Amino acid sequence: MQLISIQNIDRFLNCKLIAVAGASRKEKSFSATAITHLRSQGYTVLSINPNFVENNAGRNEFKSVKDLPKGVNNLLVLTNPTQTLSVVKPAVERGIKNIWVQQKSETPEVITLCSSNKVNLIYNQCIFMFTHPEGIHKFHYHLKKFFGAIPK
Repeated sequence: MQLISIQNIDRFLNCKLIAVAGASRKEKSFSATAITHLRSQGYTVLSINPNFVENNAGRNEFKSVKDLPKGVNNLLVLTNPTQTLSVVKPAVERGIKNIWVQQKSETPEVITLCSSNKVNLIYNQCIFMFTHPEGIHKFHYHLKKFFGAIPK
């Protein structure tokens, strides 16, 4: 199992193009909040959700990882753990090498798959903690840092 370091996290965050699986159009959802936050930090975000009516590249919305444009190498997964493998597997097959599985979305199968394919996998971490957090996320970051729970 891969040890997650701040270098792994920086490798993921240094790319300013991120696809987000599990995106929702509901404004108050966690994924919508994460997407808005990432965009405010200068990231270009491509949203993935199989329930989108059609692939709408003009709105940066896609039905699946397979529909993403070439050159996308970072994937943030905000799905229910029962759906995570079905998102990560095609991403690995496509050659995406930087995958962040939001805490509580990871599964042992996903960790094994990414490890065996030499994917830079970040899991059991919250994306907000490492992207200039504000509000409650800033408080959580400092609390985790105080207790030594932030990767080094």
